[in-house]
Amino acid sequence: MCRSFSKGLAVRGISSDMIFPIEMNIGHCTGCGDCSKDGKCIISDDMSIIDEAFENSGLLVLASPVHFSGPSSIIKTVIDRFQPVWFTDKRHPAFAAALLSGGGPAPAFSHSVSIFKALSNTAEMEWLGHLGISGTDEKEIGDVSDPSFEYGKDIGSMINGRR
Repeated sequence: MCRSFSKGLAVRGISSDMIFPIEMNIGHCTGCGDCSKDGKCIISDDMSIIDEAFENSGLLVLASPVHFSGPSSIIKTVIDRFQPVWFTDKRHPAFAAALLSGGGPAPAFSHSVSIFKALSNTAEMEWLGHLGISGTDEKEIGDVSDPSFEYGKDIGSMINGRR
């Protein structure tokens, strides 16, 4: 989904980088509150890579499989680590969107979307919407990549229209 979405953005002249938190060392927010002092997390891990990309990007796309009607624990950990956003005026993307997949025939995407929108609102990003593809356990790659590519083109058009 992510790679096809990125290709769709490229058709609209928008370059993108993909970061895969599953391949990174990202610790859980401990709720220590230190970020309230200066907007910086005291945990030293790969979240700094995501923070840097967040500050230098125009669009944040959150992608996740849906587990028990919510986002994966990995992406939820990343979202929780954005806690310093409450305490700083750092640069951030202007736009946010989501890609969601559900293995079953009728996953509840709305809960994940609600969590993603909460981050978008907190960081004052304009929410552009989401693409949810159900039944991915039974689908071929083309069944997922074609709608992802088209959604990337649609999001790219929206961004270009707002510049």
